[in-house]
Amino acid sequence: MTFQELFQHAIKIGAVRNIDLAKRFGITSQAVSQWKTGKRPNREHEQKVIDYLSEKIAEKEGVKVKLPDLPANLIDDAGSDEPVDYVPVRSLDVRAGAGGGGIIDDHAFGPPRFFESGFVQRELRASASDLCVVEIEGQSMEPLLRSGDTVLVDMRKKNVAMEGIFVLFDGDGVVCKWVELVHGAETPTFQVKSENERFKPYEVEAHRCQILGRVVWFSRRL
Repeated sequence: MTFQELFQHAIKIGAVRNIDLAKRFGITSQAVSQWKTGKRPNREHEQKVIDYLSEKIAEKEGVKVKLPDLPANLIDDAGSDEPVDYVPVRSLDVRAGAGGGGIIDDHAFGPPRFFESGFVQRELRASASDLCVVEIEGQSMEPLLRSGDTVLVDMRKKNVAMEGIFVLFDGDGVVCKWVELVHGAETPTFQVKSENERFKPYEVEAHRCQILGRVVWFSRRL
């Protein structure tokens, strides 16, 4: 039984509804409807959807359903939790936002997130060990970055001679801000600026800061 056949059968016998699937997997009902035409769920959800549909059909009919097989390139033959062709990127366990977090050390890193290896290598020209995932918190970088956005930080890029968006510990907390070097200061000093004009820029001596790296990519949940 293919995925499309499994899905259509589940709908036909009333085992599930589009709205139930949409709520369970955090997608729109329109996206669920596209499964009827042969489009499959994304890689993150497909096996979970298959298991859920099969479970609901079994509950409705009182029988077990043969599960369709995922493509071989999505299955890790070694039995690892790490998806094939994906690489783990460590994540910062504190959200980047005004007044939050603490100094960045090994204890601040949490479980990894997985990204396509081709995206990391070709688009970002990096390796997984060069990157860190950080979740944005607060309104100081709106509208460019919003609370809840996820950014990828290239930890090789710590030079603030050219202005950019960096994740850093500014002496008070971990923040994601525009950072540039203050030229002519007696001691090396950074100017830290928000995108949102309601938040005033401030200066902090470089020795008080710890630069995690430059933001090179972001994503946003719709």
